[in-house]
Amino acid sequence: MSSIVTRTVGELTVGHVAGIIAAGVVIVRFVCPAILTYVLAGLLRDTETASTWTVANVGLQASIWTTLLRTDSTSSGGTARTLIRVTCKALPVMALLTAVVGIVTPLGLGEALAAGPARPGTFEYIQDDSAYGQGTSLRGQHSPSRICIGEHQGRRAPAGVCPGSNTELVFIDRPDGGGYTIDLPKGYNTSIPDETREIFSSGTGSSTVSNFFDIEYRQLSTEINPSFGDARFSVGMFRTLDSSILDDKYKVVEGLVVDAVHGGVGFRNHTIPVGVSRGAVWEEDILFVEPSTVCVDTNLTFTFNFVVDKNGSTNSIENLVLTDRGGFSRMNTTLPPLVVVDGQTDPELQQRAYKAAWLNNAFTMLYLNVTNEKDKPRQGMKSFSYMDSEIGKDFPMSQRATDGYEYLGLDNVFGSYLHLDGSIVGLKGGRNYSNPFNVSQVEFDSINDICAGTIRANRVNLTNIFAACGLLRGAPKRVDGGSSLVFESGSKWSSPLHACASSVRATIKTVQFRYNTTGIAALEVLAITPKLYATEADAPLWGLEDSGNRMDDFNPIWGLVSPEYATRKNVTTVRKAHFNLIGTSEPSAFGADGSDTIHIGSDQNLAGADFAQKSMNTVYRAVAAGGEWPIDLRGAASMSVFRRWQNMSADAATAGKIIDLMWTDVATSAVVGTRGMLGEVNSGTKPAGEVLIHPISNRITYDVRYAIPAAILIVWTGVIFLIALLCTCCCGGRAGFKTLRRRIEQLSVGRVFTTFLYPQESTLTMPAKQWRPSNGLKTITVDVVSRRAGEEMPYSRNGEGRETYGLIGTQKR
Repeated sequence: MSSIVTRTVGELTVGHVAGIIAAGVVIVRFVCPAILTYVLAGLLRDTETASTWTVANVGLQASIWTTLLRTDSTSSGGTARTLIRVTCKALPVMALLTAVVGIVTPLGLGEALAAGPARPGTFEYIQDDSAYGQGTSLRGQHSPSRICIGEHQGRRAPAGVCPGSNTELVFIDRPDGGGYTIDLPKGYNTSIPDETREIFSSGTGSSTVSNFFDIEYRQLSTEINPSFGDARFSVGMFRTLDSSILDDKYKVVEGLVVDAVHGGVGFRNHTIPVGVSRGAVWEEDILFVEPSTVCVDTNLTFTFNFVVDKNGSTNSIENLVLTDRGGFSRMNTTLPPLVVVDGQTDPELQQRAYKAAWLNNAFTMLYLNVTNEKDKPRQGMKSFSYMDSEIGKDFPMSQRATDGYEYLGLDNVFGSYLHLDGSIVGLKGGRNYSNPFNVSQVEFDSINDICAGTIRANRVNLTNIFAACGLLRGAPKRVDGGSSLVFESGSKWSSPLHACASSVRATIKTVQFRYNTTGIAALEVLAITPKLYATEADAPLWGLEDSGNRMDDFNPIWGLVSPEYATRKNVTTVRKAHFNLIGTSEPSAFGADGSDTIHIGSDQNLAGADFAQKSMNTVYRAVAAGGEWPIDLRGAASMSVFRRWQNMSADAATAGKIIDLMWTDVATSAVVGTRGMLGEVNSGTKPAGEVLIHPISNRITYDVRYAIPAAILIVWTGVIFLIALLCTCCCGGRAGFKTLRRRIEQLSVGRVFTTFLYPQESTLTMPAKQWRPSNGLKTITVDVVSRRAGEEMPYSRNGEGRETYGLIGTQKR
């Protein structure tokens, strides 16, 4: 729960500055004494008093010059006793180690902002000034509403009664027997009953987790419906605001926490803690709705050549072929099963996508006469009796300029590349295949129903989860050895083809926030992690409005419910970490007409019921070959988007993430969360309970790697103290302060001179207060040998004619 940001001066941290200062001190510590000692040597004369020699000796022998000039005290070689020599050598080593420690140890220091102890936080709303904030309608002006259709009094009513509604329908048969009309004596009540609101809001209580009614359309308006006497109804609307396709990070926008890394949106009306001078770090549990997509490689690719006109535009292709990479010639001829036992436990997206890929390839093979189906048109033949393909075989394809092979393609219509719609307008190239088994678009359209598993006629229940399916054609890559970022005329390119299946689910995640008091841009998401539960009994209880209606009557309400409502009539519950949303991929999507004007998002104001499904349908339809969209989801105009899709669509394992990120992009513009720490007016949400925050404060940090020299010094210091203790206790008492004093006096150069030159007046052991007045002022000349002041230097010649000198006044003691 902490974040460390070291403050720097330029490129230097506080620790570096401290280290530099320490290094300067060490240098001065060595250089200045060396200079002073150099000066001291110049000031010292050959004839000085004994005390002067003693004092000067301390400075000279303790200086670095003894090492640099390799004098007697440092160049004793093997003539000195080993223990004495080793001990003396250790002194400068320890001094050097101490200097290194003094320099290196401060380098690990850092000044940091870190999270402190937890305390209850007080929050306030913060406005988003980005495009998302500016494009969000004011809250509190539109209430949740819906219009339902369904069976009533045994008849199919285009304007049915929603569950719990007090709307009255009166069926009036036409005199001519041509059907009936519907009368609404009390008008049409679009509001949500209080009991329904209470049930599907009960599971969140006063928490930071949003309920179903905390999810609203980002743009809201009213609609006049002539079918209900020109009554006005609140409706959701949709218009794109911005894009997160290239963000690849967690971000906050008005009403949402956006996971642009993996895909998904979390619902939160953004509030920030107050009374924290440097900001704070905290965690909240938040309701997320997230997509999940699995793609399977069909092992078919499209290969073509770019055509670049004289203006440099890559607006057409030629020589388009469908290439068998094993999708035909190595196909498993056994029809794969698709069994979804429990859509809430496992939506079986892998099975759905694989079966869709298998059927797409099988029908394509029949159309191209690569193989045969059972008993048709030749009686007695088993399916796949012959195989007219091999790895690398090309099948020329016709194409339209609007197919968009130059970019990424995503289409919920399987087999669309065969152009079986009957229209030949704009078609060019390819070959007229015989289609001996009369494969039509109807067969390919059935793939979507099989893959999705849920159709409009199905009844609403927990197992009929929403699933959308389609073909993803990867962004093309160059295969002639040239750069995949250079579109040259005649260059050869290839795109893989994947079959994909997607679902959407609601879940609770823990979000870690950080805020540093500088606007909404400073409200950061540090981490998003799934909420963990110790046992299945601890998992949230999800409820579904189970009225027995068909899937195309209306999208049901769902949400977290309290256990007391688990047995309520028309409420079905499941206790899971995730709740796979219910629905069908057949209803319309946002802006399905491809225009760039205002898009009607819904005929009701109940975003939680349909925004996730509509967003996914939008992705599979708006990115279809030839489709347009205000945001460049295909990489048709944005080279950055095109390059990202190139890398991700090459492999089926990562291609599914493209759809998840596209869904996130659409959903971010579609909806907003209205629950925050302060509660929400429309849904009746009370303020959230206590949330603990960790205020950020200024602290000192340290990198322990820089403490290694100090650790070595501490160890050596301990060893030295241990040796000193052993010498004191176990060496016959030879070590001690008395002994130390005597050794110092024995090596005092002035005392040595007077003791050997004036043995009657000076000894090596006499107290300093006695030696100083009686011998300190004696003058001693130190030349080749030491002598009393004024005495001649004695010498004698040896047999070789050399002069030898002796120390005057010596006597054996």
